[in-house]
Amino acid sequence: MPAALSLAKRIPWMKVWATAAWLVAKGRARVNDNLTESERRELRRLLTKSKGRPDNLSQKDRARVKSIVKKAATGHPR
Repeated sequence: MPAALSLAKRIPWMKVWATAAWLVAKGRARVNDNLTESERRELRRLLTKSKGRPDNLSQKDRARVKSIVKKAATGHPR
């Protein structure tokens, strides 16, 4: 198995998606405080594009979702 594929399988995607969904639905204040308007639009676009399934996104898009979700949750970029 290629190293990148092995690494992708170790990422807890269900947690990433659950956190993203919570942030969009319940964490509005945190999202508004920690993300720019363009980041909020990008997260919404990527979550819609994924239809709740990480495999519907490219590896680059999945990495971007993870980065935006982390920033939204913690306030720290990357």
